[in-house]
Amino acid sequence: MTYHETTIDVRGRQVRLLSGGSGIPLLYLHDTFTVGQMWSDVHERLAAHYDVIVPIHPGCEGSDAPEIDTMDDLIFHYLDVCVALQIDRPMVWGASLGGWIAVEWAVRYSHLLRGVILLDALGLRVLDAPTADILRLDAAQTRAHLFANPGAELAHQLIPDVPSVELLPAILKARQTLARFAWQFPDNPKLSRYLYRISIPTLIIWGEQDEFIPSAHGYAFHNAIIGSEFVQLPQCGHLPHVEQPDACLDAITAFLNRHC
Repeated sequence: MTYHETTIDVRGRQVRLLSGGSGIPLLYLHDTFTVGQMWSDVHERLAAHYDVIVPIHPGCEGSDAPEIDTMDDLIFHYLDVCVALQIDRPMVWGASLGGWIAVEWAVRYSHLLRGVILLDALGLRVLDAPTADILRLDAAQTRAHLFANPGAELAHQLIPDVPSVELLPAILKARQTLARFAWQFPDNPKLSRYLYRISIPTLIIWGEQDEFIPSAHGYAFHNAIIGSEFVQLPQCGHLPHVEQPDACLDAITAFLNRHC
């Protein structure tokens, strides 16, 4: 199976969309590091059983971003995406920035979601375990913060010292999108007080060697979201779905089998 790529109109905004499979909708909100690999092996394998949908964030390559510069803007944008696609109560899963959007969505509108899966999500402020200022790091430092094995080919492929001419525009757009919502303060200092409002099945997956967002954030999400499940993956950094795809898929599949 291969994914399909299209562009849809969402209230006058052009949104690039990757999709594949059929069944219960799994709406994936992506990170800003896997440029060129938004559709991973995990997506491909989930699409054998579910309708996997990957809208590209406003401002990232292929998607417009007019007047979208707050978290509320993003949430309303994705509510509009669901209306445009005629999706009812999707299972939303998100990585990094996408995980932050997913959890803020669930805080506000749990009743519109089937469940939520967070992969090393931004969003919390944990005073004794601060998030790294990833936008100030060079390529080698970024790889060290994102990957358990920063010397691996995968790490260099996703975070190259010198990006290819073909990928450079997409990389810059992704970094601009991350900066728009996470420059210096990649969190919502009030988010923790409202996590009790999430009333749907929640799975939290965290890479044990994530040096960008330490595991303390994963435990904080888990402790505050009633009934949530927490899975920590060894030999894994900030991107479980690309660095440890088999273990990540196992955790997601077991969760989906229980709740879909």
